[in-house]
Amino acid sequence: MIKNITKPVLLTLLHSFLSAGLISPENNSVLNYIHVMFEWEQIPEASAYQIQVSANSDFSNAVIDEIDSSLVFIDKNNLEWESGYFWRVRPLYADGTSGDWSASITFITGEKQSSATSTFHDTNHIAEGITIFGSFFNYFSAAIDGSGNEIWNSGENNLVYYHTSEDGDRFGCYYVHVAENNIPAVEFDVDTEYIWGEPNEDFVHHELIKLPNGNYMGIVSVTQAGPIAVGSWTPQFQALGYVADGVTPEFTWVGDKIVEWDKDTKEVVWSWNVFEHFSMADFDDKGGTWDQAFIDLQYDWTHANALAFSEEENAVYLSVRHLSRITKIDYATGNVVWNLGHEMPSGDVSMGTEIGFSFQHGIQVLDNGNIVTFDNGNLSEIFLNTSEPTSRALEISILAQDSSFFATTVWEYVLDESLFGFASGNVQKLDSGNYLITTVGGGGTTLEVDTSGNILWEADYNLSLPNGAVYRANRIPGIFPSAFSVIVNDLRDHEGEKSIVVTETNPDFSFRIENESQYDITYTYSITDAEQWFSNASGSLKLSAESDTIITINGNVTDIAGSNAIQLIVEPVNHEEDAKTISLNAYTYPLAVAPEVLVSEFDISKIYPNPFNAGLQLDFMLTNFGSVELNVIDVKGRIVLTRQFNSLTSGEHSIVLNASDWASGLYLLKLSSEGMVKTRKAILIK
Repeated sequence: MIKNITKPVLLTLLHSFLSAGLISPENNSVLNYIHVMFEWEQIPEASAYQIQVSANSDFSNAVIDEIDSSLVFIDKNNLEWESGYFWRVRPLYADGTSGDWSASITFITGEKQSSATSTFHDTNHIAEGITIFGSFFNYFSAAIDGSGNEIWNSGENNLVYYHTSEDGDRFGCYYVHVAENNIPAVEFDVDTEYIWGEPNEDFVHHELIKLPNGNYMGIVSVTQAGPIAVGSWTPQFQALGYVADGVTPEFTWVGDKIVEWDKDTKEVVWSWNVFEHFSMADFDDKGGTWDQAFIDLQYDWTHANALAFSEEENAVYLSVRHLSRITKIDYATGNVVWNLGHEMPSGDVSMGTEIGFSFQHGIQVLDNGNIVTFDNGNLSEIFLNTSEPTSRALEISILAQDSSFFATTVWEYVLDESLFGFASGNVQKLDSGNYLITTVGGGGTTLEVDTSGNILWEADYNLSLPNGAVYRANRIPGIFPSAFSVIVNDLRDHEGEKSIVVTETNPDFSFRIENESQYDITYTYSITDAEQWFSNASGSLKLSAESDTIITINGNVTDIAGSNAIQLIVEPVNHEEDAKTISLNAYTYPLAVAPEVLVSEFDISKIYPNPFNAGLQLDFMLTNFGSVELNVIDVKGRIVLTRQFNSLTSGEHSIVLNASDWASGLYLLKLSSEGMVKTRKAILIK
């Protein structure tokens, strides 16, 4: 049907906002976090946006009602676990008007997983951020704020957190009880979706890091035949029929190999094997590892547990637990630069023997070259003459003089005996200068300590062996390291397409990148266009946390009758999965002028609702007597409906369509009159 609506012949600028513009959270999402990032698409001519979130579909008693000038809003204060919410956005314009609300979509938050609590000892000097930790044996990870409130967890993925890079990349492993190599290492995102995983051809344990070249590096178990060492355990092995003379290679030794995988093919492109660089004359003879070997019928020789890579030095650092040793390896040659730690028969350890750390876990290499590690202290009674096994946090300085190296403890914190951590744990030196110390002691504990040894903050994870044990913990700025907006300046709507105007006299294309995260991020950008006005422009820049910049590209524009398709790609380095691609059309003639001087003989005023379910109304205007033809075209280019309307009077008209027999999807509404064509897009959702 078609009807004439008696209204003054005046074309006003109409703004609309489709529900398809809401990006995240998606409809019916289940979120494993209550710090939530809301993201939407840019709307032509909007200067800001109003976002509302409510537990009610009518948005009464909204828990969030904010104005934001970007395309991302991160809420950290208003949402709760095990709750359902609706959210919507509408554009605000410079003239004080607002557009239509988007169709609302819904999401729910999942269940808490941890029982963590925290205590403030000094609120004035603690470092900002949240604390993220992983728990082995019950296989989950979580993040808490300073007050101990859980704000993120790993959901149902059996994920154990390893560490976070400076760029916010998160690494860990997940438990697969039916797999031979049952804890594959992965990089994962905030939704615990796996960005990258090692090939799982070997048992990869304890660590996964990302190298500056984009490849990944981990620790792989390897075996080789070796002798059963002579000691108090020898008669047990001899009773089983072994020679056990310290010479005969009759027993399986389990060592470690550092492996680098190509990020794309997952092929091994570099490796380093302890059997090729360490002497088998060196082994633990005090920590009970040979007694455990009698039970396991294999000897856990090295038990490496941490990696670090220094781009400045082009060196790999390896923590080897059962040798109480930290090793620096030249990445280019594979040669051992030095060994730091407990002296053993080979004489390969050249420094740090007086420091006395044992069975250490975790390694952080600071910008000044110092090393931070957690001394589990399993052998502290032997190495340090303590009355009880005692754990420590250590910062160690390495000095080079001629061809020799010297190690000195520049800072240490001795944990209370009740917090002794026989396994796992780590130490992180924070940007503030404080230290975050994590131990399995006390049911899993993290202390934030200043340089004077004062406890500023404490987290208790309330885990208990054998069901749960904290692995590591880190203080991180936030859970959305790659949150950012790309906003095209002077974006307009032209026939339902996002468009800009550039001319020969004003050939600039500009856009704003806004870093919405708490991380310093480097971005790359590239621009391609069909007419090559911008000569494949590209570049990179680094933005500090919560800052923005405007990039202006000067083009070589030639006047054209139609449109020039432009594609802009902005990618945060080390977060390729979050790259944004923006497609728009560029024109060399004005797309809109002020309403009071606008004269149009034919135009589509509005289509609504959009998206639609069964019925759709299209409003259009004629200023002259004439005929109109409507064609509805599906995504395959097929005409699904044609209607002809003859001898229409001037004024506004409406066409009402019944789409009950159409398939769900995108449709193009093409309206023609006296050689003029106007098109709009509509989405049918059933």
